[in-house]
Amino acid sequence: MIIRFEIGDEIDKLVVQVIVHEFSRCMVSFNSFISHSPKSEEELKNTSDFQNIIRYNTYASFVQHLYEYFVGCLKRDKQNTKEIHSHEIDTLINKEVNKILNIWRTMIDAGTAPSWANDRSHYEDTCPEDFGKDFRAIRNSISHADYRRLHGGTRITLAEFFKKYHKYAMLLYNNGREWWSLEHFDDIHLGEITSFNQLIFKEQEPI
Repeated sequence: MIIRFEIGDEIDKLVVQVIVHEFSRCMVSFNSFISHSPKSEEELKNTSDFQNIIRYNTYASFVQHLYEYFVGCLKRDKQNTKEIHSHEIDTLINKEVNKILNIWRTMIDAGTAPSWANDRSHYEDTCPEDFGKDFRAIRNSISHADYRRLHGGTRITLAEFFKKYHKYAMLLYNNGREWWSLEHFDDIHLGEITSFNQLIFKEQEPI
């Protein structure tokens, strides 16, 4: 169903809930990826297939939810639940990364950047032209039972995405943390999420 809405109305409140939830899924996945990442060469050498799968899955989940979070933000900007054409999303993702890079350069030049900011040189490039397209491609590969997920073929693999684009994914992620982290929404009603948690507590069945 396609619904137009206004900022602050009931549909918009639901859209905000979904964006916050999607970003929280992104944060949980990223934190899990960091916690499971090898801390030494020895740990990497002695890793099991299961540990490798966990690391792959947590980063894949991070990428998937980061993409969906951004699409949710785009729909809110358009104040419309209509699906957005994939090529338009590609363009808007690249545009957002370039905007974030410019904001960082401006803050560093003005002396207002936080102490944890990288050196200015980290922000002096521009978003790679294929980032948005490849972001969408890897999101599709990890969201569906597609043989190209592990083989690649005509689509980018997760390893290739990490090597080429992790920096730009992190720019989107860190920018999102400033606006959409759950900690910024103390009074948000999470609807079905709350209902689910109440249900599993009340049922008290072994999980």
